[in-house]
Amino acid sequence: MIKNNPFKIQEGQIRDSKVGGFIKQKKSGDYLDFGLVDKTQQLGRFFEDKKIRWLFLIFFICLFILFGRAFYLQAIKGEYFRNIAEGNRIKSDVIKANRGLMYDRFGDLLVKNISYFFLYLDKDIFPEDELAKQDLFNKLSNILDISKDELENNIYNEENKSTKILMYENLPYDLAMRLIILSESQPSIDVAYEPRREYFNYLGLSHAMGYLGAVTEDDIANRRYNYYDRIGKTGLELMYENSIKGQDGIRQIEVDALFREKNILSMIEPIDGSDLVLTVDAKAQAKLFEIMQKNAELYDNPKMAAVILDPKDGGVLAMVSLPSYDNNIFTTLLNDEEYGEIVANENLPLLNRTISGTYPMGSIFKAVVSAAALEEKLINSSFTVNSTGGVQIGSSFFPDWRSGGHGLTNIYWAIADSVNTFFYSIGGGNNEWLSLGLGSDKIIEYSRKFGLGKLTGIDLNSEVDGFLPSKEWKEATFDERWYLGDTYNLSIGQGYLLSTPLQAATMMSYFANDGHVYEPHFIKESKVGDNTTVFKPKTLLTNIIASDNLNTIKRGLRMTITDGTAQSLQSVTVDVAGKTGTAQFNRNKTPHSWMAAFAPYEDAKIVTTVLVEEGGDRGLAVTITREFMEWYFSQ
Repeated sequence: MIKNNPFKIQEGQIRDSKVGGFIKQKKSGDYLDFGLVDKTQQLGRFFEDKKIRWLFLIFFICLFILFGRAFYLQAIKGEYFRNIAEGNRIKSDVIKANRGLMYDRFGDLLVKNISYFFLYLDKDIFPEDELAKQDLFNKLSNILDISKDELENNIYNEENKSTKILMYENLPYDLAMRLIILSESQPSIDVAYEPRREYFNYLGLSHAMGYLGAVTEDDIANRRYNYYDRIGKTGLELMYENSIKGQDGIRQIEVDALFREKNILSMIEPIDGSDLVLTVDAKAQAKLFEIMQKNAELYDNPKMAAVILDPKDGGVLAMVSLPSYDNNIFTTLLNDEEYGEIVANENLPLLNRTISGTYPMGSIFKAVVSAAALEEKLINSSFTVNSTGGVQIGSSFFPDWRSGGHGLTNIYWAIADSVNTFFYSIGGGNNEWLSLGLGSDKIIEYSRKFGLGKLTGIDLNSEVDGFLPSKEWKEATFDERWYLGDTYNLSIGQGYLLSTPLQAATMMSYFANDGHVYEPHFIKESKVGDNTTVFKPKTLLTNIIASDNLNTIKRGLRMTITDGTAQSLQSVTVDVAGKTGTAQFNRNKTPHSWMAAFAPYEDAKIVTTVLVEEGGDRGLAVTITREFMEWYFSQ
């Protein structure tokens, strides 16, 4: 029964003959078939040890790369990608600050800010679908009445480095409303309401005020400005840019996945720029401009310059340069046609002739030569020269402007009637009257003392310093020595000497204000809210000559009006003093016309200098001065 029990383990001998390979008397575990050993195989490993090591190495490398990338994205670049994510959720809008205003000395407005609608397109959020994008362009083309090609050229212009493209300035109200409605379904459209400058053309202040222009890449890189900001390019707009530009505000808006505005998250209010109060008298400025324009048209002399100073502090009351130009064309996207007309004008309307134009001074320079001769004790008020029509030096003749001469002449009459012979003699010498004159070096020395040949320091850009010649300069430039005739020409303000009208005005201010000249300037005070900063005038010239000598010249300047070359100014209700000048610059062209004056004589309130290019000897500069002073002192 044992063999029928499957759960019984039989130990010892196997006695069942049915078991294959059974051999009687064989006991379990005591037999080994070596032949069978050769025919069998052992169970080996699926991978070898070397392969396992490589698999583990690759696994750990992948794990390291995975964790390294995760660390880079979260720890190192986490802030960057967080900002991108926030950028998709939050839109930042710049709120333009109002540029500071400018007022005249009496509080009258000289420039104002006008807000207009502006159309911007954001390329980054254009519809991704090409058909939707073209549909947007078609709608914009119809509303703006411009071709689709022109629209796309403006958008994809390589010069547009900002993703936000300014497409249209000064949008009409009806177009702006239509675009605002369209922007509800097209987030890439942004209609903004921004301020722009508006200048008053009737004032003739375009050169002094200057204009605004587009920012440069450097301005944007320094993070002081944004694309499409306007920055002062010339004049007071440039010189006081940092004060009047203000600080833009920022509004952060939460948007949805379609960039539609949902909530305002934060807002930083803009800070308006400082207001400037100028020394300008707006009524005097407008009147001077009117008088000059009238005479320019009447006598066909389009190129003029004039400046009116307050000798008590150097403040500029009025400044006009003709021809003028409309600086409003620069307040928006520049019209190439209008700008081209200005640039192509042969009369150079962009040139501010009062500070950038240089001219021989003519006879108004005789005040400087007189001061030098008196101060150097070369002459006194009693010294006289007999003018008979000119001076002969070798084969050269140096004439008086009166062909028959001016007769016996002292310094008063020399100034009043502009007697050339007198100044030839004290400047270069004359064997009949003076063996030696001042000489060119001494004349140039006093010219510098009176502020010629150097900048006045006025708060405008592009001022030039004029030119004072020298013997060394002439030899180096023309390979020619300095002659006595050069000194004669210099003595009467001719030859190589060059000055700006403003320099002539500061020179005349010395005599008007009894020996004290302030640096010419436009700024009177600046205002930020309730805080006012008052400008303090700076001294420019003082103590050049003794007071007795100054009074001698001043008396001669008064005689110019009472008995000399500018007697028409006697019609002014106050006493006027001054000096006329006619300056040759080209033998084939009409000479320039000058008039530098001040009034009232005893206590000057204004100093005027008028230059008329190629005005000739008909007294046009005197006429303009007279008409202005008659009006000014009748107010």
